[in-house]
Amino acid sequence: MARVGLLVECGRDGLEVHVCRRMCELFNEQLSVEIEPVIVPMDHKTRLLEECGTVTRNLLLDDGCGRVVILWDERPAWPNMRDPLCWHNDREKIWAELTQAGIDNQFVHLVCIEREFESWLLFDHPMLSNILSTPARPVRLGRQKSPDRIPNPKGRMMTIFKQHGKRYVDTVYARRLANALTTLNRLRRCPTFCRFAEKVTGINLNR
Repeated sequence: MARVGLLVECGRDGLEVHVCRRMCELFNEQLSVEIEPVIVPMDHKTRLLEECGTVTRNLLLDDGCGRVVILWDERPAWPNMRDPLCWHNDREKIWAELTQAGIDNQFVHLVCIEREFESWLLFDHPMLSNILSTPARPVRLGRQKSPDRIPNPKGRMMTIFKQHGKRYVDTVYARRLANALTTLNRLRRCPTFCRFAEKVTGINLNR
């Protein structure tokens, strides 16, 4: 089984940790691959950008990973609305840290999520419907239009949950969202998810 390192922008019990682990399970089940993810939570974007070189080197040299995928949000956790979003600067910073750590870039892949991780989740409206439903009150959400173009996906999630009497907190719902994810079909509509899947598995989902 191939070990793949994943650097994610959250805490130890965060949304990306649980959902990315579930995604890797689905890769194995639905794409007929054998992936063992080694997920390293980097707490927040600043730490990911500053320490990715050291962590990636450890994954490749000490943890037996054949490749590492660095996943981060385009949108900062506390964005300055006057500053335009630009993943190019993040990318250059990451490559500089990797070069300084003496890492061969052919073993490392960068995936920046347009907006933020909730963008991916908003593609799977049946999964969210399942999360929001109760035996007495089933919920059927409509399909979101271009979730990766929504300016504030986390805010959209909070609004949807509030409309159904719930409060969205990513760490609270992390495990439930992971457990509710049962298929890759709807996520295939998202270009950055497809890139993530390809870099983790080596399989192009669009073929």
